[in-house]
Formats: sequence, C-alpha cells, structure tokens
Amino acid sequence: LTNIASGTTQQIQTIIDKGGIPLFIRLLNSKFPEVAEQAIWAIGNIAGDGANYRDMILKFGGLEPLLRIIDNAQKQTTIKHGTWALSNLCRGKPLPDSRIVSPSIPTPVSYTHLRAHETPEHLVCRL
Repeated sequence: LTNIASGTTQQIQTIIDKGGIPLFIRLLNSKFPEVAEQAIWAIGNIAGDGANYRDMILKFGGLEPLLRIIDNAQKQTTIKHGTWALSNLCRGKPLPDSRIVSPSIPTPVSYTHLRAHETPEHLVCRL
C-alpha cells in the first residue's frame, strides 16, 4: 500500500475510498517500528498529493501519532521520514487550519530541546 500511496492521484483516491487513511494512522501506532515507518511513508505520500488529502489525514488525527514517533525516534531515518511527512501535513494551498497543526510547532524552541546525540541541525529537521 505504501507504494500505491506514492502513485497517481487516482490510486491514492482508491486507497482513501477503501478506508486507507484511518488504517495508516492506526499503523503509526504499531509496536513494530518497520510497520510504523511504512505508515509514515504512506501518510506523507498521501498528504503530499493535495490539500484535500492532507486535511483528511489531519481530520482523522494523523498528526498526534506522527509527532509522537518523531519525538521518540531513535533512528535518523525515522526522524528524516517523519519530518518529511510532517512537512506535507503543514503545507499546501490553502494552508491547513493553524489550530490543528500548531502542536507541531514547539515554542519556545531552544537548544535545550536537543537530544544528547543531536546538533542544532537535527533540531531544525525535527521542526
């Protein structure tokens, strides 16, 4: 499904019509990191295809589990893919409802948020 979610708009619409968005959001909560990472890819691909799909993901509550994954990520690839998906949820025209996406913007942002193994660049990527 992740590969189909990177396909054409028609393929993505078929996934949505079959209940794919809530399924991928549930998979973000998987106890298996590899499954959650595939769900990240799917969510990011779907959100990147248009504002209407992005808004559906936000409406179904996709932001919270994605932020939790990013906050608890141990692997750089998870942080990278998670922030990419997050960026797709926070952009587009029209812009998403700021009340929904505001939890993804930590304030105040400072170097105190750096994890032991991170540089300031890592913090920017997490934003």
